[in-house]
Amino acid sequence: MEGFRVLHTNMHKGGWGGQPNRILTVARGLQKRGHFVIIAAPKGATLIKRAQEEGIPVFDDLRLPKKFNPVTYVKEVARLRRLIREHKINVVHTHGSQDTWAAAVAAWLVRPRPLVVRTRHNIFPVRNHLFNRFLYRQLIDGVMVVSEAVTEVFRQTGVLGDKVEEVVTVHSVVDARERFNPEKVSDEGLREELSIPLQAPVVVKVARLAREKGHVYFLEAAKGVLESVPDAYFLVLGEGPLRRFLEGYAKKLGIRGRVKFLGLRRDVPRVLRTSQVFLFTPIAGESLGTAALEALAMEVPVVAFNVGGIKASVRHGETGFLVESEDVEGLVRHTVELLKNEDLRCRMGHTGRQWMLEAFSEDSLVEGNLGFYRGLLERK
Repeated sequence: MEGFRVLHTNMHKGGWGGQPNRILTVARGLQKRGHFVIIAAPKGATLIKRAQEEGIPVFDDLRLPKKFNPVTYVKEVARLRRLIREHKINVVHTHGSQDTWAAAVAAWLVRPRPLVVRTRHNIFPVRNHLFNRFLYRQLIDGVMVVSEAVTEVFRQTGVLGDKVEEVVTVHSVVDARERFNPEKVSDEGLREELSIPLQAPVVVKVARLAREKGHVYFLEAAKGVLESVPDAYFLVLGEGPLRRFLEGYAKKLGIRGRVKFLGLRRDVPRVLRTSQVFLFTPIAGESLGTAALEALAMEVPVVAFNVGGIKASVRHGETGFLVESEDVEGLVRHTVELLKNEDLRCRMGHTGRQWMLEAFSEDSLVEGNLGFYRGLLERK
């Protein structure tokens, strides 16, 4: 076999997050190693734009609505089938519920049938009913997860049956050697741009503005931190449906002047470079926490809710602190401790970066995918 010809599918439309970041990282790595890769996603998706910037082929017109529509579904299956045939795809790698069904069926209609690989990125349970059992046990050749916490959810639901023993964990990663390298990132001029005093402590959160990301707890923690560290500022990076509500909630809490909603930014490493603490406050769905990995790579200690698979990246007392979900007092206590103790902050920051370099390299992610593909081919 000369090389893999991989189709990645994803329905993530706007913004940026761990899922599209992982897809782009894998695609980039596969292409550098001489394999053909094409990414299929909706028109206008940020993933499509960034893939094009990096010279990765794209199919930019997936049209799978969240609510099942049989007419649209049949049309999309036919389009994906043509795409697989046209590019002689031998691995179809899916990443979301909508695209997995369509791409798996499309692959089943092609001869010779390509491998179908599903990466499960979150810990929301896949319901154990007849259709999902057929999908996961018959149409999908292999399941990859981003943390052991996702495998545990599969064990609990039973949807995979005996195939749960074949699930492979390949952690998501960040580019710690180049993009998220504090030695190569400057925050010069950023504080002036944001009207933040040079010596003021900065606490940051990077996440889509959606309920499950727990921004309400971030804001409540900000209020508590300001009682002990009154010169602190709080930065929120990301966009989403809750922006207007969250801006109003910050105003209601009386902290609107100290919270800056920055929207989507391409200079996340620069913002992290000027920050002292990263808060990670999701209440559901987090399998690993790519944003936390980015902070650790930039030597910023993380205070996080202990949910999902976050323990795989944040080691309590070493690279940051873990508190129980929705424990705002815990967030406040550890954030204040870090802001007031520079030695502790620097020690945790250094340990966090070393942990990222050792355990979460891009090579390990790409080679993990390649090894999984090869193993499935050998068994097929």
